[in-house]
Amino acid sequence: MKDWDENSNEVSRGFKDKEKAKSLLKLVELREKNLKILNKNDSSTLILEAYYEIIKELITAIMSIDGYKTLSHELLVSYLAKFYREFSKFEINIIDQLRKTRNDIAYRGVMINPEYLDRTENVIWEIIKKLRKIANSKL
Repeated sequence: MKDWDENSNEVSRGFKDKEKAKSLLKLVELREKNLKILNKNDSSTLILEAYYEIIKELITAIMSIDGYKTLSHELLVSYLAKFYREFSKFEINIIDQLRKTRNDIAYRGVMINPEYLDRTENVIWEIIKKLRKIANSKL
């Protein structure tokens, strides 16, 4: 994972965009609603992708509120690691692993075994709850 560098050409500093953050939070709610109709045994790959997208959108919302923007998924994760110390190294590693796994799904056609979700789902939901709480507290 890249280290956070606000001077990187992959990072933009701008105004604090709470409206964008609110829109992203609505999108997160929609993704969570759609997750409920998926069967873990048949759709574990799609579920994992959705979890990653939810986390990515929540971090993007937080960055928008803070006045930053990046298209680099690696820098999203490193931003969280640098400025939000309430996330443990373990949680940051889980997020980064989700990023890598989502890339494997998207670019290599990797399929996810349902057992992987069984092992990680509780931690993923805790990360999502924590991110949502931070985003909502900043609005």
